[in-house]
Amino acid sequence: MELSEATTMISSFHCPSHLETLTRMDQLFIFKEETMEECLAEACCGIKPIKKYNVKDDTGNKVFSIVEDSESCERQCFDIASSFIMNVTDHSNQEVIRLVHPFCCCSHELEVQSPPGTAIGYVRQNWHVCLPKLTVENEQGEPAFKIEGPCILCTCCTDENFELVSLNGAEKDRSIGKIFKPFSYSGSNAGADFVLRFPSHLDVKMKAAVLGACMLIDWMYYEKRK
Repeated sequence: MELSEATTMISSFHCPSHLETLTRMDQLFIFKEETMEECLAEACCGIKPIKKYNVKDDTGNKVFSIVEDSESCERQCFDIASSFIMNVTDHSNQEVIRLVHPFCCCSHELEVQSPPGTAIGYVRQNWHVCLPKLTVENEQGEPAFKIEGPCILCTCCTDENFELVSLNGAEKDRSIGKIFKPFSYSGSNAGADFVLRFPSHLDVKMKAAVLGACMLIDWMYYEKRK
């Protein structure tokens, strides 16, 4: 797969601690953890549970756990414009990535930190009347690539693809990866809520940013639709 200069970001020698596991990966599978009791409480009483996810590799082994860091009052009283923090932990329960979404009243943005407190990337919403559009930036705030999604309200019985594309619009058809919500998926990771695909040699910081983008997409579009 040919990559544009803007998106050819080879893994750095200064890989953030405990992100080495992402070095050679080219896909991740995201599973949302919800109990039947939590689903019923939200559907019947509007009680929103803490959002929890498991992140697995292509063989079905768990790589990370993601847990929302919020108080019950915040989840019940604020809508899609509210802030959130998500803690990403490894197999030893050590926090290796922190996803920080500040309170917003217009466009959304997410700061990706690793270790917590040190920014390694950003995800910013680009306003569009009906389509999800985001830009992924490096730690200096420089655009690296874009994410372009489908009209969420028009998708049915099919995969919902959010394509990772170069900054050069002329190369839009040459996707460098994608985040997609599968309509159906078989194999060791059947039942995944999201699948992330990217070049194996993409900088691990940008892989972490794609993971953050997936959390932001779920929060902005699917939580709101639910």
